[in-house]
Amino acid sequence: MTQYHEPTNEELWAQPPAVHPQPTPPVPAVLPQPQLQPTHPPYPTELSKPDRSRFALAIVSLALGIPLTAIATGTSGTFGLILTWAGIVAVNTVYAWGGRHRS
Repeated sequence: MTQYHEPTNEELWAQPPAVHPQPTPPVPAVLPQPQLQPTHPPYPTELSKPDRSRFALAIVSLALGIPLTAIATGTSGTFGLILTWAGIVAVNTVYAWGGRHRS
């Protein structure tokens, strides 16, 4: 009889050492959500009031335009009428253009 021995799998292939699993922390029921930064404040920090000065200028222009038209037309005729309203229009135009550059 011969002393032949059939090798087993453990003898042919080296087995990796036994690894003991690390205890895993419990998984929370609700995963934390990333905190998003708002791109703008939730409420306006300062409530800006609408600019009512244009409306006031329009009312004053009309209120002064009527008597100035009567006075200018009575003293200088059509030239006084045109000059008066050209002045009123110029004042309103300058004010409107100046308002565009304000912030």
